[in-house]
Amino acid sequence: MKLEDCANVIQGTFINRIQTSNLNEESKIVYLLTLKEFNETLGLSYRISQDKNTQIYVRKDKLSKELFTDSNSLVMHTLSQKVAFLHKQYSGLLLTNNFIKIEFTKQVDLNFMEWYLNEHPAIQRQIAFFSEGSVISSLKLSHIKDIKLSLPPYEQQKQMGKIKILQKKKEKLLKEKVYLEQQMVHQKLVNITSQSTQEEEK
Repeated sequence: MKLEDCANVIQGTFINRIQTSNLNEESKIVYLLTLKEFNETLGLSYRISQDKNTQIYVRKDKLSKELFTDSNSLVMHTLSQKVAFLHKQYSGLLLTNNFIKIEFTKQVDLNFMEWYLNEHPAIQRQIAFFSEGSVISSLKLSHIKDIKLSLPPYEQQKQMGKIKILQKKKEKLLKEKVYLEQQMVHQKLVNITSQSTQEEEK
Protein backbone atom coordinates (compact mmCIF):
# COMPACT_ATOMS: atom_id res chain seq x y z
CA MET A 1 0.00 0.00 0.00
CA LYS A 2 1.23 3.49 -0.86
CA LEU A 3 0.76 6.50 1.38
CA GLU A 4 -1.65 8.05 -1.13
CA ASP A 5 -3.87 4.94 -0.79
CA CYS A 6 -4.66 5.72 2.84
CA ALA A 7 -4.13 9.50 3.12
CA ASN A 8 -4.66 12.82 1.41
CA VAL A 9 -1.22 14.35 0.89
CA ILE A 10 -1.49 18.12 0.58
CA GLN A 11 1.26 20.62 -0.30
CA GLY A 12 1.39 23.84 1.71
CA THR A 13 0.82 27.13 -0.08
CA PHE A 14 3.26 29.59 -1.66
CA ILE A 15 2.88 32.73 0.44
CA ASN A 16 3.51 35.15 -2.44
CA ARG A 17 0.45 33.75 -4.22
CA ILE A 18 -2.01 34.52 -1.42
CA GLN A 19 -0.45 37.35 0.60
CA THR A 20 -2.12 40.74 0.41
CA SER A 21 -2.13 44.09 2.21
CA ASN A 22 -3.92 44.85 5.45
CA LEU A 23 -5.63 47.65 3.49
CA ASN A 24 -7.51 45.09 1.42
CA GLU A 25 -11.07 44.69 2.74
CA GLU A 26 -11.02 41.01 1.75
CA SER A 27 -7.89 40.30 3.81
CA LYS A 28 -7.58 38.27 7.00
CA ILE A 29 -4.73 37.79 9.49
CA VAL A 30 -3.31 34.27 9.64
CA TYR A 31 -0.34 32.78 11.49
CA LEU A 32 2.22 30.54 9.82
CA LEU A 33 3.59 27.22 10.99
CA THR A 34 7.35 27.63 11.45
CA LEU A 35 10.23 25.28 12.19
CA LYS A 36 10.14 26.48 15.79
CA GLU A 37 6.76 24.82 16.50
CA PHE A 38 7.64 21.84 14.31
CA ASN A 39 10.95 21.15 16.04
CA GLU A 40 9.52 21.71 19.51
CA THR A 41 6.93 19.00 18.81
CA LEU A 42 9.71 16.55 17.92
CA GLY A 43 11.89 17.61 20.86
CA LEU A 44 14.54 19.08 18.54
CA SER A 45 16.51 22.25 19.16
CA TYR A 46 15.65 25.42 17.26
CA ARG A 47 18.88 27.23 16.45
CA ILE A 48 17.62 30.50 14.98
CA SER A 49 17.68 33.00 17.82
CA GLN A 50 15.46 35.66 16.25
CA ASP A 51 11.96 34.61 15.27
CA LYS A 52 10.66 35.67 11.88
CA ASN A 53 7.33 37.42 11.50
CA THR A 54 4.73 34.64 11.48
CA GLN A 55 1.71 36.86 10.88
CA ILE A 56 0.56 37.73 7.36
CA TYR A 57 -2.53 39.10 5.63
CA VAL A 58 -4.15 36.90 3.02
CA ARG A 59 -7.24 37.07 0.85
CA LYS A 60 -10.17 35.24 2.45
CA ASP A 61 -11.11 33.56 -0.84
CA LYS A 62 -7.62 32.00 -1.06
CA LEU A 63 -7.95 30.13 2.24
CA SER A 64 -9.06 26.52 2.46
CA LYS A 65 -9.31 24.35 5.58
CA GLU A 66 -6.87 21.76 4.21
CA LEU A 67 -4.04 24.32 4.23
CA PHE A 68 -4.16 24.69 8.03
CA THR A 69 -2.74 22.46 10.75
CA ASP A 70 -5.07 20.42 12.95
CA SER A 71 -4.86 17.71 15.60
CA ASN A 72 -6.02 14.94 13.24
CA SER A 73 -3.15 14.99 10.74
CA LEU A 74 0.61 14.72 10.45
CA VAL A 75 2.87 17.37 8.95
CA MET A 76 6.07 16.67 7.05
CA HIS A 77 8.87 19.18 6.53
CA THR A 78 10.17 18.53 3.01
CA LEU A 79 13.74 19.71 3.70
CA SER A 80 14.40 17.77 6.90
CA GLN A 81 12.11 14.91 5.79
CA LYS A 82 10.77 14.67 9.32
CA VAL A 83 7.12 14.14 10.27
CA ALA A 84 5.38 15.62 13.32
CA PHE A 85 2.08 15.01 15.08
CA LEU A 86 1.63 18.61 16.17
CA HIS A 87 0.45 19.60 19.63
CA LYS A 88 -3.14 20.89 19.85
CA GLN A 89 -1.93 24.40 20.64
CA TYR A 90 -0.39 24.51 17.16
CA SER A 91 -3.69 23.86 15.36
CA GLY A 92 -4.95 26.50 12.93
CA LEU A 93 -1.53 27.55 11.56
CA LEU A 94 -1.14 28.06 7.82
CA LEU A 95 1.15 25.58 6.05
CA THR A 96 3.72 27.07 3.68
CA ASN A 97 5.17 25.22 0.67
CA ASN A 98 7.98 23.61 2.73
CA PHE A 99 5.37 21.61 4.62
CA ILE A 100 3.13 18.73 3.58
CA LYS A 101 -0.07 17.81 5.38
CA ILE A 102 -0.82 14.08 5.65
CA GLU A 103 -4.52 13.61 6.33
CA PHE A 104 -5.32 9.93 6.79
CA THR A 105 -8.48 8.49 5.28
CA LYS A 106 -8.06 5.13 7.02
CA GLN A 107 -7.91 4.47 10.76
CA VAL A 108 -4.35 4.81 12.02
CA ASP A 109 -2.71 5.80 15.30
CA LEU A 110 -0.97 9.13 14.65
CA ASN A 111 1.64 8.69 17.40
CA PHE A 112 2.63 5.38 15.83
CA MET A 113 2.62 6.88 12.32
CA GLU A 114 4.92 9.70 13.43
CA TRP A 115 7.44 7.12 14.65
CA TYR A 116 6.92 4.85 11.64
CA LEU A 117 7.51 7.56 9.02
CA ASN A 118 10.44 9.09 10.93
CA GLU A 119 12.33 6.03 12.09
CA HIS A 120 11.35 2.76 10.43
CA PRO A 121 14.29 1.50 8.28
CA ALA A 122 12.05 0.58 5.32
CA ILE A 123 10.65 4.12 5.17
CA GLN A 124 14.08 5.74 5.64
CA ARG A 125 15.49 3.72 2.73
CA GLN A 126 12.71 4.97 0.46
CA ILE A 127 13.20 8.58 1.53
CA ALA A 128 16.97 8.28 0.95
CA PHE A 129 16.31 6.85 -2.52
CA PHE A 130 13.87 9.63 -3.45
CA SER A 131 16.34 12.26 -2.21
CA GLU A 132 19.32 10.98 -4.25
CA GLY A 133 20.72 13.30 -6.87
CA SER A 134 19.15 16.42 -5.37
CA VAL A 135 21.41 19.40 -4.73
CA ILE A 136 19.08 20.32 -1.88
CA SER A 137 17.72 17.26 -0.11
CA SER A 138 14.00 17.91 -0.49
CA LEU A 139 11.13 15.51 -1.09
CA LYS A 140 8.64 16.13 -3.88
CA LEU A 141 4.93 15.71 -3.31
CA SER A 142 4.81 12.82 -5.79
CA HIS A 143 7.60 11.00 -3.91
CA ILE A 144 5.80 11.34 -0.59
CA LYS A 145 2.62 9.92 -2.10
CA ASP A 146 4.61 6.95 -3.43
CA ILE A 147 6.06 5.90 -0.05
CA LYS A 148 5.16 2.25 0.45
CA LEU A 149 3.69 1.30 3.82
CA SER A 150 3.34 -2.02 5.60
CA LEU A 151 1.20 -1.28 8.64
CA PRO A 152 0.38 -3.52 11.61
CA PRO A 153 -3.27 -3.81 12.78
CA TYR A 154 -4.75 -0.69 14.38
CA GLU A 155 -4.82 -2.09 17.94
CA GLN A 156 -1.13 -2.90 17.68
CA GLN A 157 -0.45 0.59 16.34
CA LYS A 158 -2.19 2.04 19.43
CA GLN A 159 0.03 0.03 21.78
CA MET A 160 3.17 1.08 19.92
CA GLY A 161 1.92 4.68 19.87
CA LYS A 162 1.59 4.63 23.67
CA ILE A 163 5.17 3.39 23.96
CA LYS A 164 6.29 6.29 21.77
CA ILE A 165 4.40 8.80 23.94
CA LEU A 166 6.08 7.46 27.10
CA GLN A 167 9.49 7.59 25.42
CA LYS A 168 8.92 11.24 24.46
CA LYS A 169 7.93 12.12 28.02
CA LYS A 170 11.02 10.38 29.37
CA GLU A 171 13.30 12.22 26.91
CA LYS A 172 11.72 15.55 27.86
CA LEU A 173 12.20 14.89 31.59
CA LEU A 174 15.84 13.86 31.05
CA LYS A 175 16.50 17.08 29.11
CA GLU A 176 14.93 19.10 31.91
CA LYS A 177 17.06 17.24 34.46
CA VAL A 178 20.27 17.96 32.51
CA TYR A 179 19.28 21.63 32.16
CA LEU A 180 18.58 22.00 35.90
CA GLU A 181 21.88 20.29 36.79
CA GLN A 182 23.73 22.68 34.48
CA GLN A 183 22.00 25.66 36.09
CA MET A 184 22.88 24.39 39.57
CA VAL A 185 26.57 23.90 38.68
CA HIS A 186 26.63 27.32 37.01
CA GLN A 187 25.20 29.00 40.11
CA LYS A 188 27.66 27.20 42.39
CA LEU A 189 30.59 28.39 40.27
CA VAL A 190 29.24 31.95 40.29
CA ASN A 191 28.88 31.82 44.09
CA ILE A 192 32.44 30.46 44.55
CA THR A 193 33.83 33.16 42.23
CA SER A 194 31.94 35.92 44.07
CA GLN A 195 33.08 34.64 47.45
CA SER A 196 36.74 34.46 46.34
CA THR A 197 36.56 38.01 44.96
CA GLN A 198 35.08 39.35 48.21
CA GLU A 199 37.77 37.67 50.31
CA GLU A 200 40.52 39.19 48.16
CA GLU A 201 39.00 42.66 48.55
CA LYS A 202 39.09 42.45 52.37
